[in-house]
Amino acid sequence: MSNNSSDDHIAYGLHYILLFRLIVWGYAGMILSIFGIFGNIITILVLISPSMRTTSTNMYLTALSCSNILFLLIFIPSYSIRYLLGYKLYISNQPPFAFEILLTRLPTTPVYNTILLSIIYLTIAVSTDRLILIKFPLKAKRILTQRATLITILSIYIFSIIYCIPYWLEQRYIPELKRCLLTKIGAQIHKYIRIYIYIPVVYVIPFVTLTCINITIIQYLIAKKRRKQNLLGKMNKKKIADYHITLMLVTVIIAFVLSQLPLLVLNAWYAIDPDGSSGSLKFHTLNSIGVLFIVFNTSTNFLLCCFFGQKFRHTLIAFIIHIFSNHRKTSNKKTPNQLLLQKLPQLSGSSSSIIITNNSKMINKKTNEFEQQTLIEPSLAFDQIPSITFKEESNLLLSSTIIHIKDSTENEK
Repeated sequence: MSNNSSDDHIAYGLHYILLFRLIVWGYAGMILSIFGIFGNIITILVLISPSMRTTSTNMYLTALSCSNILFLLIFIPSYSIRYLLGYKLYISNQPPFAFEILLTRLPTTPVYNTILLSIIYLTIAVSTDRLILIKFPLKAKRILTQRATLITILSIYIFSIIYCIPYWLEQRYIPELKRCLLTKIGAQIHKYIRIYIYIPVVYVIPFVTLTCINITIIQYLIAKKRRKQNLLGKMNKKKIADYHITLMLVTVIIAFVLSQLPLLVLNAWYAIDPDGSSGSLKFHTLNSIGVLFIVFNTSTNFLLCCFFGQKFRHTLIAFIIHIFSNHRKTSNKKTPNQLLLQKLPQLSGSSSSIIITNNSKMINKKTNEFEQQTLIEPSLAFDQIPSITFKEESNLLLSSTIIHIKDSTENEK
């Protein structure tokens, strides 16, 4: 009886985890990701406009939006589509399907971790940029130049790539087993890279840094508000815009920290009790929610920019109006050939052919002149396939989290 009840509990736990991931990663994650991709694309188009791209803050936000897009583009096939297509197969314990095998063979884990690390440190960079602007306003123009900003962004991407080099060497795909196993090098670096180095670099240092910066910025906002009340609300437009941008970045930082907090708890839990955490339903539930929080954070920066950034809204509206006005002008314009073709039905078939033959050179010449005039006008880390037993399944489910921790002992089995 005890064995049967234990098996029923294991089956229930497996079905619960798979169903929860289907809902959270499959449906909710897909909707958020599609919205986030379009939102980040719009953010980039607005921020690179001539009136917006000159400030260092907008350059950091542009780079952050690019990383967000890459993150969501990897999340959709690796999590959403994978569970939407494979849920029924996982429940019935079917062999791995073609899409699952393709994901297993692709080096998505190191790319995924590289992008995630770049998002973390770009968030630190943009918060530091705003701190310098409010603490040293006179020296900010000399410090936060476009050259210095581009060098900082490039350095963050290079650091993220170098840090994630061990992830490229950690696993090797086994065609016979249709899964990835730890390599000898991967087994040696697994403990140190995944636990002792990963948690400080990805969580502790960013969390402490962002917390200190955020406290300083919030103190500045409170002092600014009191000063505004003492001056009877008299502030020029530039100061109001800076105040709103600072408030937006504070919101972005708070949302980022809250989205990363569940995964910090997961990593600490796994470092203390690897076996107990991998077999816990609470662990996998918290993991699914934590991943969704990160997707939500990377998908909603566009809304924060629209809500807090008055100049961002005005630029976006002007951009939309420009697109529709150009489309309307294009649809209303008629070339000389089109005007001539409208008159052709009034003529006979023989005469129309004569007109086209004899005057083709003249028509082409006028058409080229017309096109030249118009051109002169200004234009604006992944789970393996679930298996039968809950012990194997729990270890495999664990590998699909953002932390991408794999139990080396289980893989070697």
